[in-house]
Amino acid sequence: MSYIDQEATGELLRLAVKSSSFSVSDICKEMNISTTSIYNWFRGDTLPSIENLFLFAELVGQKVDDIVVYVSDRNNKADAA
Repeated sequence: MSYIDQEATGELLRLAVKSSSFSVSDICKEMNISTTSIYNWFRGDTLPSIENLFLFAELVGQKVDDIVVYVSDRNNKADAA
């Protein structure tokens, strides 16, 4: 089964904010979301919607592929072979 690793993605989201010129508060204001939402992302409790994910990536100057940890069975099987 393939899936997005919520915890690992949350850590990448947190690091993206840390390395950007924005504070968490700035990002929340720009995205019109609550600080509770963004901290839920950071902890891996929830993931942002697709729309919010792309907006977040744009704000922090990252590509979506660089801030989402995708785990694929196909990759795991290829590694095991």
